[in-house]
Amino acid sequence: MQFRSVSQLDDEVLDALIVPVYKDGSAPAQLAAATRQQAEWVARESGPQKIFTATTHMRQPDGEGGGGSRLVVVAAGQRDEYDVERARQVISAGIRVLWHSTARRVGVFLDTETLDADAAAQSAVEGVFFAMWRPEAYRSSEEERKLPPLEEVLLVGPDGAPATIARGEAVGEAVNWARRLANEPANRMTPSLLADDARSLAEGVGLVCEVLDEEQCAALGMHSFLSVSRGSDEPAKLIVLRYHGRKGEGYDLGLVGKGITFDSGGISIKPAEDMHLMKYDMSGAAGVIAASAAIARLGVPINLITAAPCTENLPGGHATKPGDVVTSMSGKTVEVINTDAEGRLVLIDGISYVQAEGAGRVVDVATLTGAIRIALGIQYTGLFGRPEGFVDAVHRAGRLAGERLWRMPLSDEFRDEVKSEVADLRNSAGRLGGAIKGAAFIEAAVDAETEWAHLDIAGTAWLDEDRPFSPKGPQGAAVRTLVELATRIAARS
Repeated sequence: MQFRSVSQLDDEVLDALIVPVYKDGSAPAQLAAATRQQAEWVARESGPQKIFTATTHMRQPDGEGGGGSRLVVVAAGQRDEYDVERARQVISAGIRVLWHSTARRVGVFLDTETLDADAAAQSAVEGVFFAMWRPEAYRSSEEERKLPPLEEVLLVGPDGAPATIARGEAVGEAVNWARRLANEPANRMTPSLLADDARSLAEGVGLVCEVLDEEQCAALGMHSFLSVSRGSDEPAKLIVLRYHGRKGEGYDLGLVGKGITFDSGGISIKPAEDMHLMKYDMSGAAGVIAASAAIARLGVPINLITAAPCTENLPGGHATKPGDVVTSMSGKTVEVINTDAEGRLVLIDGISYVQAEGAGRVVDVATLTGAIRIALGIQYTGLFGRPEGFVDAVHRAGRLAGERLWRMPLSDEFRDEVKSEVADLRNSAGRLGGAIKGAAFIEAAVDAETEWAHLDIAGTAWLDEDRPFSPKGPQGAAVRTLVELATRIAARS
């Protein structure tokens, strides 16, 4: 699939043209007059539209390009709310209408009155990729998995820079890579298989990949991480990626992702309802690996280290029991109150590892708590951390990337609650403020001089129902934010 930027359609022959129309019934003014009038007519004839609803209409040859093609009109909501995320979703909704079509050449219209031209182009490219992924990977009927055979996508608007298109391609492909892995059933995405996928991805983009086994992790003192894998026959793996984009010593950024390839809850076993979804509990690991690949592919001048501690969490004769005490890589001891609060146990050792390797800034990403879903629903990722300046930078990166982050509090009252009576820490301290207590526990592994942010993506990593711009299932949460953050850190260096 190729992308090409054009300022106008001229005599281009397209199978479809995707156009946003706003709530007041107007299409962007810079669209050619005849096409704009057609789009506005389709919107009026379709009646009141919910946002992202797409309506198709066959165009007649009009001499302005796209003659005889399908016009896909997408309800874009209020004009003053049209941002990079809305633009991405509009394009995605338009492409999804073409899922069962034979469309090969498609034009997507960029509204550069409302958005910066580069931002509009990148969001459109990402939107195309986002729509070109389906979750029905194991259905035997090819028709039920059919995508349009897109060969060329024209970005209609001011000519965009090739670098902008390349960035959209890298980020879009990374998001879909993370979605694919999170969608895999647990028997097809064990820690070892995830490590194999990471190796293959790393080879193609210039990342150095190292996979540490349980013996190597034990030698490093990562007994908090290994306590989670004790009930499983599948060996735990620590996936480590290194990228030296600016050369020199040290790492400008460390990423850590929770990689629980299946989470039964361990001895503190979960209810059976929806347990099958716990295959996506490795979304944090998939996200940081995918983001690292995009950063390397784009040649961002930054030194990056990524750690993804991966394991299953199952009950068994050797499984960690509630009340057991383990020692983390940092030397802090942990009383395991609830074996279903396992994500924080693997993260603290991952954070200690990247700090020991020289990362002075660390972002961890995890489907950590159901509590964040209660607090923020599925619209926002919870953002915790310190110091304020670094948290601000992460929040800003999310906004520029089109991902919603909501800053959450983290105070001494919560830090006190995760202290144990018999050890340094306890991994569970009750349901009230559960997301904050999870962050407070993780913070205990963060060195005083380290800048740190924690992204709880439990609400944003998976959609429970189909939406016009995305099928239900994994969403590749945080990938775009991490790429934007790395780019901004590099620009300041």
